[in-house]
Amino acid sequence: MLKGKYSKLVIFIAVLLVVILLFFFLKPRHKEKNDRTCYPQIILKGNKIVSVSVGEDYQELGYELKDSCGENLENRLEIQSDLKSDQPGTYEILYKVSNQYGNFVEEKRYVTVKAVSQLSYQDAYDNIDNKVHGWGIPNKKDGARPVEAGSVRENLLQYNAYLIGNDEKKLYLTFDEGSNDTYLEQIVDVLNANDVKATFFFCRRYILDHPDLMKKLVETGHSVGNHTANHYQMSKYATREGISKYLSEITAVEEAFEQVTGTSMDRIYREPKGEYSYRSLQIMKDLGYKTYFWSVAYLDYADDVSKEKALQELTSRVHNGAIYLIHPKNKGNYEAMDDFIKTMKQQGYTFDLVKNIQ
Repeated sequence: MLKGKYSKLVIFIAVLLVVILLFFFLKPRHKEKNDRTCYPQIILKGNKIVSVSVGEDYQELGYELKDSCGENLENRLEIQSDLKSDQPGTYEILYKVSNQYGNFVEEKRYVTVKAVSQLSYQDAYDNIDNKVHGWGIPNKKDGARPVEAGSVRENLLQYNAYLIGNDEKKLYLTFDEGSNDTYLEQIVDVLNANDVKATFFFCRRYILDHPDLMKKLVETGHSVGNHTANHYQMSKYATREGISKYLSEITAVEEAFEQVTGTSMDRIYREPKGEYSYRSLQIMKDLGYKTYFWSVAYLDYADDVSKEKALQELTSRVHNGAIYLIHPKNKGNYEAMDDFIKTMKQQGYTFDLVKNIQ
């Protein structure tokens, strides 16, 4: 009798366990948001290794925050840094963000603060005129080399500065950055299609914002020069008190170019807005640079310059050894460039880089 009752008890327990197991496995369950389904992400913009010069403020390159469950993480981001812009060294910037479920992620950027060139202000600089001069050489439309080019050219040569090439049928195309909104990439394509090499003067920000274009210029044999980091009037810093700032404006561009291309830029220079002093020219010479002005320019930065107007201005001002200043912001210059190059070649002109002027 007991044995029968025991057997029924075992069967009851077994059935109960089966029911419990079935209930557990068949019970509808809601998928909880957990470590595996909700996670944050930080995407750093720009390079993760950045170089600046001593005294130069680091400008945040930006970041993008994402969460797999769509949470807005802007108020949850923490940025920690021990960066000291006045002391050479490599510093770490730590970006950390977490979501409401406690999941977090970190990213790091490294900033190298480099000492500026060892050039120091020399007493002899005080004896060199630091008055600001605005560049202007009349470029007439008669095919003749500017008359003023003779004496002015000789005066500039002592500072390794040039305004015009030799008296031969050779032209030099130079492009100043202007702004980020330009037709520069399209112009480079036209130059390459015509097998013409040109010279480009860039500021630091443009170089960092267009790494692929910088690499393309190097790969296709063009020349890239220094236009200062921030397009300041450099004579202001050509003083004993301002020399560190002066040097940082130059070295910051060098470092940016090397950072994005892996190679050094040509040691050629153009003064912002063509505003120069003889003292500034001497400092650049002592830094191993050659400075280049121009003998052809027109108001090509006006918004309404058409292809026809640009072509007429560029062709009518041609002369032997002409150094052209061209701003790529204007669409007319871009649209006229192919016709201009072909026309000049038909007239027997060749094209070269300003660094080759002897």
